[in-house]
Amino acid sequence: MKVKPFVFPVLYVFLILLLVIGLYFTSNSTLKEVNDSLEKSDITYVSSIIFDDVVPVVNVEATIGNPYTQEGVTIARYFYNIEDDIDRQKESLAYYDNTYMPNTGIDYVYKENFEVVSILDGTVIDIKEDELLGKIVEIRHENELVSSYGGLSEISVQKGESVTSGMKIGVSGTNKVNESLGNHLHLEIYQNGLNIDPLKVIGKKLGDL
Repeated sequence: MKVKPFVFPVLYVFLILLLVIGLYFTSNSTLKEVNDSLEKSDITYVSSIIFDDVVPVVNVEATIGNPYTQEGVTIARYFYNIEDDIDRQKESLAYYDNTYMPNTGIDYVYKENFEVVSILDGTVIDIKEDELLGKIVEIRHENELVSSYGGLSEISVQKGESVTSGMKIGVSGTNKVNESLGNHLHLEIYQNGLNIDPLKVIGKKLGDL
């Protein structure tokens, strides 16, 4: 019996079709078994953050800022340092009651009253009124640092209040020690109880002190 030429191609196509159909059903059956297995297993699905105590990789260290934000504020009197040259020492003398005395801080001046801000995060430890320096706000910071803002005409914070860097704590005013300066702020900074030059810490990282 002679087989006709078209029989073999048709047979091949039929066999390939059976193979594809077999693979399809085998694949579906395997996937179903896997899904059934997953559904029966004790799987806990996470819908919240796993790590609560995440420590940031980058720690931006605090920088000590200026005690003002108003543009145009300048320094009228510097902190007195015996190591400075004669000209700077002359600019660092305060005058009161016909007496010249070393300036224990920096005096910032402006043509009108300006907002006084905290140089760093901290806590207000004292608010007082001095006979010579007027209204004063003292703030304790990290690293045994204390900043004192004197001669204020207004105070915007309370004792025990937490403040942040750049936060308004008052408004500049006048005091008797540097009365000739008119409207200004008298800033003093202490570290470990010692009076230090504010210009040696402003603009620096807290950890570098």
